[in-house]
Amino acid sequence: MGAQVTGTDPDERRPGPSRKGPTLAENEPTALVDAVIRLMPDASVVVDGDGVIIGANALAEQMFGYPPGALVGMGVETLIPERFRTQHVANRRTYSTDPRSRPMGAGLDLWARRRDGSEFPVDVSLAPLGVPERPLVMAAVRDLTERRAAAEAQSRLAAIVAASDDAIVSLALAGTVTSWNPGAERLLGYRAEEIVGRPLWRLVPAGRRAALEETMARVRAGLRTPTYDSTCLRKDGTEVEVACSVSLMRDQAGRPAGFAAILRDITERKRAEDELRHVLIQLQRRERLVEATAEIRLLLLSGEELARSMKVIAQRAAELADAEGAALALPVGDGLLHVVAAEGAAANLLEDTLAADDSILGAAVTSTDVVVTDRLSEESGFRLGEGTPAARGPAAAVPLRTAAGPKGALLVVRHDGRPPFAPDDIDLIVGFAEQAGLAVELARARQNAEQLAVVADRERIARDLHDHVIQRLFAVGMSLQAASHTVADPAALARLQHAVDELDATIRQVRSTIFSLEQQARGDTSSSTSTRARVLQVVSQSAEALGFQPRLQFDGPIDAAVPEALVADLLAVVREALANTAKHAAANSVEVALSARDELVVEVTDDGTGIGTPTRASGLANLRARAERHGGSLEVTDRSEGGTRLRWRVPLARS
Repeated sequence: MGAQVTGTDPDERRPGPSRKGPTLAENEPTALVDAVIRLMPDASVVVDGDGVIIGANALAEQMFGYPPGALVGMGVETLIPERFRTQHVANRRTYSTDPRSRPMGAGLDLWARRRDGSEFPVDVSLAPLGVPERPLVMAAVRDLTERRAAAEAQSRLAAIVAASDDAIVSLALAGTVTSWNPGAERLLGYRAEEIVGRPLWRLVPAGRRAALEETMARVRAGLRTPTYDSTCLRKDGTEVEVACSVSLMRDQAGRPAGFAAILRDITERKRAEDELRHVLIQLQRRERLVEATAEIRLLLLSGEELARSMKVIAQRAAELADAEGAALALPVGDGLLHVVAAEGAAANLLEDTLAADDSILGAAVTSTDVVVTDRLSEESGFRLGEGTPAARGPAAAVPLRTAAGPKGALLVVRHDGRPPFAPDDIDLIVGFAEQAGLAVELARARQNAEQLAVVADRERIARDLHDHVIQRLFAVGMSLQAASHTVADPAALARLQHAVDELDATIRQVRSTIFSLEQQARGDTSSSTSTRARVLQVVSQSAEALGFQPRLQFDGPIDAAVPEALVADLLAVVREALANTAKHAAANSVEVALSARDELVVEVTDDGTGIGTPTRASGLANLRARAERHGGSLEVTDRSEGGTRLRWRVPLARS
């Protein structure tokens, strides 16, 4: 800084008057130098041609850490770090050959040294004072520490902005984009030259603009606006979810100058949140499933009726599958399903009988797999009733699997317009279908246990009837026959003989009952397929047409003696005889008697108007043809006490 000092150490003072050199009072116009230094806005020192400081203002003394007046007389290289002093001397010599106002070390990195030895960056401007008698140079020194720190901070900030994965965008107050970092280009697809100067709104979906305008207004008003989730439009028109943070930028006067926005891609975060939400929902549903399963199993183990268990299963299935309705159907015959439980939007199906081949429930039973439809339609063949919200909504049916195979199906339905059932929903429904299958198995097990108890009771009754009742009846009959030989009165004798005949008939009926009980106990025939059961069913069905229940009597081993080839004709005869009685006889009572000994005899008697002269004989001709086909016969006569007797006979030996 200044002219060269030759042949001396800059840290040493010259002895005597030469230590400080000639004073301005002796050689220079002191007032000029003092005025210049005092008026300088920067730290300034005046150096002579030998590099000696002959003047310094207070700002320079404060900057370099010297007390007032201490700098005067010191070599200027004292204020230079040692590693730069040699070069500084050379620079002073060069400057002395062409003294003019200019920056010192233009383009160089200049450093100064304080009294305590610390160093700091400086900017130095040199200017000759124009004193002819003595060359003087004034050096104006500026401390660049803060400026360099600010520049470095700005450089670091620029590097951070450039390297950031987030989109960092600056906006004018009107919403025009003024800067665009590489992160914004990667996130939204626009290059800086494509978007800078353009309105921000092309990056915002129409539905999000009002929210962004409100945020910018709040920021400009100085209100706190936390980061919020939003959506931006990419260059290709697709949307990306972002976390948006908006802050206000101000100029040096503190006036609002624009906005800074940081946009962070939160696609992965949203995906993770959705997955976590899904997991939490599944955990909650699993907990509710465990609770519902425990409730259902408690019902099953407590011996609750099957209908009650099925009702609870349907309720819980609808709740956990987020459905508006549910129904459970069990098979009741070939190709038929009976709805035993129905809840919510499917409640009107309760007790309905559905054809398995044209319903979604039947499809589940037939396919033994889950049947799902996004919308019930004409093609599905299944209805919940017109006007019901779920009549055309999504539906899913799951078969009830048991050890013996599919035994019914569980259906869940949603209102029209609701989303279809997802795989997680189906898993829950399958779980409830398993519970329903378990309920059917337990119900069957309880039914078998009850049947075993009935069988055991029948065996006991059969033994008691055979060992006690028949013997006593036979003994009474023998006593009456013996007593009849001592009776002379014909009327009394006839009454005794009638009593003996009645006892014989009673014994035959008891024996028939014993045979039936023993046969059922042995399992030779089931209650649903035995000849007796089928005849009983036909007789029971005729009660509605007759207006009363006919009496039915069996004699002999009906189930064992009647071959299967003859059963269809037997049932047709009973059905036709009872139908004719209901149509033409106007009877108040009817008795059907079946006997199976050497021949099968079906006798139907009533107390009606009698046969008279039939106007049509097609029904009787059909019965006669059925008898003659097996070598038998048909007789229809009027009873003396009123009414009609129909007797259909077929020899069993020839059947």
